Amino acid sequence: MLGMASREENLAAVQRYFAAAAVADADQMLEPWTDDLVYEERFSDPPRRIEGKEAARVYFSKAGTVFRMTLELTEVHDCLDPDKLVLEYTSHGHVVPTGDSYENSYIGVYRFRDGRIWQAREFHNPLITQRARPPGVVIEQATLPD
Repeated sequence: MLGMASREENLAAVQRYFAAAAVADADQMLEPWTDDLVYEERFSDPPRRIEGKEAARVYFSKAGTVFRMTLELTEVHDCLDPDKLVLEYTSHGHVVPTGDSYENSYIGVYRFRDGRIWQAREFHNPLITQRARPPGVVIEQATLPD
């Protein structure tokens, strides 16, 4: 199929995204994504569906003011469609306002177009996130530093 990237290229896009997440650089995080991206956190409270690079840039920027973490791939499950991967990964980091430790486990269903991340559905334990997040802090309402 024309325009289809290899599984290795697709996985490399995810690894670039994870590397940028470690430094909370929203612009760098979005480099391996398509402009019409769809990012979903199905088990968040409330569930999130973010569409488009600009909306994702705002969300990722605000998330970096609340959580700082590394993401480590633990399993890669190839799918019949080479432009789809199911990934297992963990986070290791801290809650920025409190300094408390933050660790979680994730399953991500990633879809790709031309070697770029197009869609991601992320599933993680929302109870861990809720317990770690300071009371009243909602990422979408976080204030970005000047």
